[in-house]
Amino acid sequence: MKTKCILITIFLFLNCGGKKSTPTKKNILMIIVDDMRPEITSWGNTIAVTPNIDNLVKNGVSFKRAYAQYANCSPSRMSFLTGISPENLGHQGNYNEKTKFRSHLTLPGYMKKHGYKTYSFGKVYHDIRDDSLSWDYIYDIERINGDLKWESYGSPVNQALEKWERPAIERENFPLDNYNDYHVTRVFENHIDKHKENLFFYAIGFRKPHLPFAAPEKFWELYDKSEIKISDYDIAPIGGDTIVYQWSELAAYKYYAENYFDTNYRNIRVEYEDAKDLIHGYLASISFIDSLVGRIVRKLKNLNLYKNTIIVLMGDHGLHLGDQQIWGKHSSYEKSTHTPLIIVDPSNPKSGECINFVELLDVYPTLVDLSGIDRNPNLDGKSLAIFVRDPNLKSPRLAFSQYQSFQKKRSFTNYMAYAVYTKDFNYIEWQDLDNNRNVVQKELYQMDQFRAEKTNLSEHPRYSMLQHALSSKIKKNFNF
Repeated sequence: MKTKCILITIFLFLNCGGKKSTPTKKNILMIIVDDMRPEITSWGNTIAVTPNIDNLVKNGVSFKRAYAQYANCSPSRMSFLTGISPENLGHQGNYNEKTKFRSHLTLPGYMKKHGYKTYSFGKVYHDIRDDSLSWDYIYDIERINGDLKWESYGSPVNQALEKWERPAIERENFPLDNYNDYHVTRVFENHIDKHKENLFFYAIGFRKPHLPFAAPEKFWELYDKSEIKISDYDIAPIGGDTIVYQWSELAAYKYYAENYFDTNYRNIRVEYEDAKDLIHGYLASISFIDSLVGRIVRKLKNLNLYKNTIIVLMGDHGLHLGDQQIWGKHSSYEKSTHTPLIIVDPSNPKSGECINFVELLDVYPTLVDLSGIDRNPNLDGKSLAIFVRDPNLKSPRLAFSQYQSFQKKRSFTNYMAYAVYTKDFNYIEWQDLDNNRNVVQKELYQMDQFRAEKTNLSEHPRYSMLQHALSSKIKKNFNF
């Protein structure tokens, strides 16, 4: 009974945002890493070389069960920068409608309203033009025609290539300033030198480790390819989804075939040595980004800003590296949606791990809470400030995501996958949005410590009551 009362108390605490912080404004630095898996040394990955992120882990709170609400760049970023779910925003693809998004006061806009100077560097939104009025200054690298090209190479030759001519990996030793993320970091360093007296909200978005896996040679050399292992779960789940295999993110590069729109990739496996090369490239890219994180934190310390700056490091979603026979995201499986979330708050020195399920859309209300300004009540996310102060507290919350049948598929079907993640199960329900939300496919996976989908149990009568309960949770969460 005592445990139940504690859980209820914390649940109520989450929904009201917790006790308000002392109203002392702090600087905020938000670091967004594209396609970031939990490949962090201090999180148990014995191969990854991430000493600078490890230092953030040491000094902050690691939310070990953080999930993106959409495994695609633009919907995920718009969700956590508004604190609103993709379902309620109505934005479910990189190039889909954004009308509802523009009616919400975003995180940078809210900070600006409360006296912060707001600065955006790199890939914060998927499109630099989104939410431009919320920033006092925006910097990113544009192409000659003004568009953005998120595929960042070190080689100018590779950078100029289009579509299937582009290599999926690049192992070269070009000048560091050729690499978009390094260049953006250097410009940030120069900028903060001139604006260090301001109360600031900086958002820095790194393009790596998004494909192509391109990093300077020295970061490749941190790893011995012979020690790199491919996924233990590199086949599609038995009885699982067929929709996500109609497209492959890797196939958009020089890897499979030009006819990537119409190929079913469910039974196409990357050769063993090629798979190791790709994973090697991903790890090198992670270590490259880690080095830039170190530069940014050192800059704060050198300017005596570190002790008054809240730092958030997060992914926008995860990534499959051959897991479930997928190379990319664009699914509701664990590897697509599970991503790191680390919060360092100098006024809350109690570091540790929080194992509660949380969502990326919780970041907005959390930063508002921790910064000491008045809360925005019009958010779907819940403040995690209580867990930043004490990561050992428990919560009954679950995590949810959604994913629409891929927008580049020519034979487009208007199906939406809704997923709920629990300690022991992942449940995914595909609904036909053009047919009264008729459920066209169900997936239920029992999750072990490796959190890998292996066999779809949805047809097993033993789990019918559990499926009904999880389906009800999805309906309640998404309000339909």
